[in-house]
Amino acid sequence: MTPAEVAVLAALHPDNVLTAAQIQQASTLTTWRTRNALAQLESRGLIIPSHPRGRWRISPRGRAALMTKGRRFA
Repeated sequence: MTPAEVAVLAALHPDNVLTAAQIQQASTLTTWRTRNALAQLESRGLIIPSHPRGRWRISPRGRAALMTKGRRFA
């Protein structure tokens, strides 16, 4: 997991439902890095799209990954 992916998961933890722009602001990443991290995390099932459209939330699998792998980046 990349530092950008950890930052996105941390922004969504514990139960935040945020847009890409809100995630970008909370994680202080560039637009490109935010969107790339979102795509990678979604492809691995660590985040899931939420309603209303254009929002993201962390999955239970994402919470587990953040707890185990996120410690390396803290």
